[in-house]
Amino acid sequence: MRQILFALALILSPLSLFAQDGEREGGIIGTGIYNTGIFGTITALGSIYVNGQHVLLDPVMPVASAASDMTASDLRPGHIVAIVVVQAGDVWQALHIRQIMPLLGPVEALSETHITVLGTQVELSGPLSAELGDWVAVSGLWRAQTVVASLVETVAEPPFARISGSYFGTNEDGNDLIGDTVIIGLQTEHLREGDFVRAIGHPVPGGLEVTALETDMFGGAVGIVQAKGYLSAPRPSGLYTVLGTGLVAYTDMPAMINTQISSIRCGENGGLGGLDPEDSERQELLTSLNCWN
Repeated sequence: MRQILFALALILSPLSLFAQDGEREGGIIGTGIYNTGIFGTITALGSIYVNGQHVLLDPVMPVASAASDMTASDLRPGHIVAIVVVQAGDVWQALHIRQIMPLLGPVEALSETHITVLGTQVELSGPLSAELGDWVAVSGLWRAQTVVASLVETVAEPPFARISGSYFGTNEDGNDLIGDTVIIGLQTEHLREGDFVRAIGHPVPGGLEVTALETDMFGGAVGIVQAKGYLSAPRPSGLYTVLGTGLVAYTDMPAMINTQISSIRCGENGGLGGLDPEDSERQELLTSLNCWN
């Protein structure tokens, strides 16, 4: 049955398959096949490798949330992606893919090692071709309030700036923040600490004036999520998250949380860890994702 369903998945358009089935409860497509989410940095092509996982892509598959029109063939090492996949033997088949950019906006300050975009500092991984005022698409992982860049690309000025990251509420001045970016006009009634947020709007000094807000990283329901990132410092409640993912957990030993080293973590339904094998198929899935670490 599993092989038959996967063959059908290859015949159907990946996007149409996801649109039809991606919203099912628990992220399940058909019998025994789980929609799985993988979030991380592309490290190699062919099709792509993310967090050590080999993901097959249709080269003409559209990449959602990119700075401009992009297909899978335009993806590069250093891009951050959130991919909905199903298992295909020893590899994965992508059903839907989104580019995740922590920051898209104009350069407000720069040095040899850092730039500032929308009020948030970006740690550079290499030479920068952009100048003050140029618009850049920043790919990278959040570490505390800073983005550790894996790729910074100069782009033509788009209609909107954006920021994607974890929401932790207001600061002591009563401002909503993502990283060190002040978010103006953010409607927070339905947001919880640690939620993934993508805010879209217009740049203002040190921040962003919001015109639209999204809280769905993958663009549809997924079951198990494998993500690579840095852990946040635990909040007073004990809550911590893999920054920029929406996966949260609680600890009563905050000193044990290492916020300086990125790691691969797994979770589901917004929870970090606590995954139960339940059956042999699910155990195989968790093993494939290295979810026992």
